[in-house]
Amino acid sequence: MRVLVDTSLLLPTLGIEVERAEKILEKLSNYEVYYSDFSILECLWVASSLERKGEFVQEIFDVGLESIFEGYAKAGDNAEVFIKAFELYKMGHNDLIDCILYSTALHNNMKFASLDKELKKFVRDNGLKYIFFE
Repeated sequence: MRVLVDTSLLLPTLGIEVERAEKILEKLSNYEVYYSDFSILECLWVASSLERKGEFVQEIFDVGLESIFEGYAKAGDNAEVFIKAFELYKMGHNDLIDCILYSTALHNNMKFASLDKELKKFVRDNGLKYIFFE
């Protein structure tokens, strides 16, 4: 099974602790794991915020980023992914990156590993395909 991981599941690899991430990461060891460039962008936003607070270790981040690029496959996208993502955004989910990631997984016939309860609720409440890795 192919699984796209949400940003929150990449952060621990970069030395940034995320509650509840370890449980899902352990389950992913037997699957083909994918990342999105949009998650990398979000990771950089988180890292820059932590850097400003003095709570960031560059060396761990660098090694972790290299391991993501070497150990995970990159999920593909195209115009359809972004069209669907914008539809989701207009339907009321206000995190455009979440919309892109969900749409990427959907388009590539993948499961989506995410800790985002709000996104899962949005998908259920709107009768969308529930593709979350549990």
